[in-house]
Amino acid sequence: MSSLEQIRALYGYNEWANNHILDASSELSEEELKRSQGASFDSIRGNLAHTVGAQIIWLGRWSGERSEALALLGGDPSLDDIRRSYEMSHDELRRFVESLKEQELSRTVPYRDSQGTPREMVLWKGMLTVVNHGTHHRAETAMALTSLGRSPGDLDYVFFELERA
Repeated sequence: MSSLEQIRALYGYNEWANNHILDASSELSEEELKRSQGASFDSIRGNLAHTVGAQIIWLGRWSGERSEALALLGGDPSLDDIRRSYEMSHDELRRFVESLKEQELSRTVPYRDSQGTPREMVLWKGMLTVVNHGTHHRAETAMALTSLGRSPGDLDYVFFELERA
């Protein structure tokens, strides 16, 4: 299996797992979505918005394009806004990943971090960063959802593979 096939599989998994989290979140009240849960971004809604925001920002660094999906996250976004942002981000990521050629994975991508510091990272490492980042925050969100009686179910990669087999 090539590196590109592995990246494509991981991005399929990332979308699948995000959708499980979003589906479980849609069963919550607005109060439950906003309730402090001790997650990195305090609430389920905060974690959801942060995770998709990072996806959008990283894709912009790689593609040089700005996504309209980020605007949906401004202010006090509703779950519908966040879900639409994920849908747009997933569509954009899918197109980007499908358009990649194997040799592009090794290109160096210059960018500025959230503090404005110039940085650079090889594309494949940045792409793994996004999936790993999503896994971290999905785990926090899944724990919060489970504590509210709304488990998203098993999110391990093996379950994604079993489902798509």
